[in-house]
Amino acid sequence: MREAHHRRMKWHILTALVLLGSPMATPPAAAQHFMFETGTTLRAKCRNKAPEYALACTAYIVGAVDGIKKDVFIGRAQPNCWPDRMQADEVRRIVIAYLERYPDQRNAPASVIVSIALNERYPCEK
Repeated sequence: MREAHHRRMKWHILTALVLLGSPMATPPAAAQHFMFETGTTLRAKCRNKAPEYALACTAYIVGAVDGIKKDVFIGRAQPNCWPDRMQADEVRRIVIAYLERYPDQRNAPASVIVSIALNERYPCEK
């Protein structure tokens, strides 16, 4: 069951990359592309006890959410079913929980992980 979920999550990450028009859509090339944050580096920031790291963690996640919402607004990304208003601490907890639950996803771009974590927490009704 868990293995099926991991395969589904990898598919969601690749789908998100394709929808965002990322050149990272193919797994072998993904490691060769520059990205500011991966799930691993974001998790390290978020787990650091120093206040400036907690702030950097939250700021990155909030910025990623704003960027994703902007892409939805201008039609460059698929609509999502996230609440219109979310608290920064709530979003941070959702993303950190996702990173803890799925260690095999941590090499993906952190912005994609933010999107996937929120889509998992707030799925669209079918």
